[in-house]
Amino acid sequence: MDDRDGFQGFLTFLGAGLNATASIIVGLAAGKSDDNRPFLLFSAVFLGILGVTLFVMVMRNRRSRPDPAGPPADEPPPVIADTKQITYDVFLSSPMASLSSNEDYVSHRRGILRIMEALERDCRFKVYYAGERRPTRDSFERPDVGAHRDSAALRESARFLLVMPEDLVSSSYVEAGYALALGIPSVYYHQAGIRLPFMLRQAAQYGPDFPRCKEYEFQQMDDIVRDIEENGTSLFG
Repeated sequence: MDDRDGFQGFLTFLGAGLNATASIIVGLAAGKSDDNRPFLLFSAVFLGILGVTLFVMVMRNRRSRPDPAGPPADEPPPVIADTKQITYDVFLSSPMASLSSNEDYVSHRRGILRIMEALERDCRFKVYYAGERRPTRDSFERPDVGAHRDSAALRESARFLLVMPEDLVSSSYVEAGYALALGIPSVYYHQAGIRLPFMLRQAAQYGPDFPRCKEYEFQQMDDIVRDIEENGTSLFG
């Protein structure tokens, strides 16, 4: 292993550490009600985006490096099978701890569950949604446990769907950035007036290192459910 491999390994480790730290900070902020909460949430998103940026840098560098030996001139390059394990057809991400009250969370979760049902019914998708078994904010997992479970599920997902109902500082943006680094096709739904972070806006235009990404505005959860009913799996195509 040369110095570049060692440095890239360090960047990968650092990026994973930053993403994990961001998720933990979001969990800590959920229990805060004073002036420190906005600062903690801002720090979490900043660290998450920085971690994802490191992942993207490492991936782009690895793809651009030629094989110093190269395949023999009279033999075709070897075919490497895709060994990624797919457990979920779509990872459904939406704010949880960053919503202002338990009542807001319960109401929002009810709408997300309707989207989840539409994906299962009309697309025949197996869906991962972290809030599926979390009916109230009191039922949240510990931050480190939740971050580990969610990141593992995202790595085993074929698609990513973000639903952003308000202009919030949310770990959902960290998950969206991680999905980009993993090369997962993504769809972002957000309310009118919400401006997504720079790297998420029309991410597919940045080159072949980014997966297919679509961005839509919505007013009510019914709009998203209707899109799923009318377009099915082609919504992600």
